[in-house]
Amino acid sequence: MYDVIIAGAGPAGASAAYFLGRAGRKILVLEKEKLPRYKACGGGVSLRFLQSQFPFPFDEIIEDRVCSMSYIFNNRTVTIPCKDGGLVMVMRAHLDSYILSQAAVEVKENSPVRKVIENSDCVRVETSQGEVFEAHYMIGADGANSVVAHTIGKEKGRDAFPAIEAEVTAPPEVLARFAGNPTFIFKQIQWGYLWVFPKADHLSVGIAAVNPGRGVLQATLNRVMNSYGISLENVSLRGHLVPYSPVNTRISTARILLAGDAAGLVDPLSGEGIRPAILSGRFAAEAILAGQPEKYGPKVKRKIGYEHVLSLYAAKIFYRLPGVCLRLGAPNPFTTRAIMEVMAGSSGSFNVMLLAILSLPVYLSVETLAALAGVLGGPVRREKVRQVVYYGG
Repeated sequence: MYDVIIAGAGPAGASAAYFLGRAGRKILVLEKEKLPRYKACGGGVSLRFLQSQFPFPFDEIIEDRVCSMSYIFNNRTVTIPCKDGGLVMVMRAHLDSYILSQAAVEVKENSPVRKVIENSDCVRVETSQGEVFEAHYMIGADGANSVVAHTIGKEKGRDAFPAIEAEVTAPPEVLARFAGNPTFIFKQIQWGYLWVFPKADHLSVGIAAVNPGRGVLQATLNRVMNSYGISLENVSLRGHLVPYSPVNTRISTARILLAGDAAGLVDPLSGEGIRPAILSGRFAAEAILAGQPEKYGPKVKRKIGYEHVLSLYAAKIFYRLPGVCLRLGAPNPFTTRAIMEVMAGSSGSFNVMLLAILSLPVYLSVETLAALAGVLGGPVRREKVRQVVYYGG
């Protein structure tokens, strides 16, 4: 009999394991693959956020540090400096395993959960190998196609959009172009976007869209990446679902709590899932440690769910008016600053769009002043004005 069985060793499951193990509880983590295992994910995360959640450093798993962010649309590239260096790039295989390695818990690899039975006094879990375990509580962190979620009646894939990602070895000049500069590419596919994220020795590239036609994601990804000198020939493409759920979706029972992708906690606008996964894993652990699992669902809705509802509305506005939003928002450094705050857990994606709108008069005024300074003092003076106002010097 365990105190808690955790299905899945992703950021949600690993985080829950860490906080429960630190409290001295007897924990079993069931992971369906052998660790470290690859997980399709862009891998952008705020170092400031990680440091706010865990008392140990993450330097050894950082692949790249972000110096700027670029947005490409209508054959136009806008690059905004990121001065604080707080956004870093990681490989999910390394992040998940690293967090789990800090946890004082028992881990069983190659043990996918096959069946879950919730009783009044415990949860009974059976793996595909036929092993049976029992615990007082269970945390389902087993991804978008969660077996545990199905147990409590949450429909698989009801609110999700497909994505494809690949890890690509690129020529040195291409790696240098994207080094420290994650890039988002818009207006190449309806209701979606592409990305190029730099890693230590390769690029993570991908595409996501709502309701694409058959084969559209693959064809668009190949076409667009080829235009930037990134060949996907003989490269494995990995597809996965990006799950987001409405705020009223059931994510817990008396003894089972869903976290991360299993709970559908990916941000609908940005597609960012690491931060909400870690937060939900921690919330689940705290609810169990407090003996109040019934408070877990309301807390997730309050801290994550309502923010995602606003993000969903923002996404609908953005993808209905992408040209207007990109022309007014992408060049605005205040927008990128808001994105950084989202990654750091200090804000929500809806606030990115809100800040882009509210800061527009300031942005236009600064650009007018900078243009005037450029006329009088040349391009150096123009950039000086922009640097002082946007970045403090």
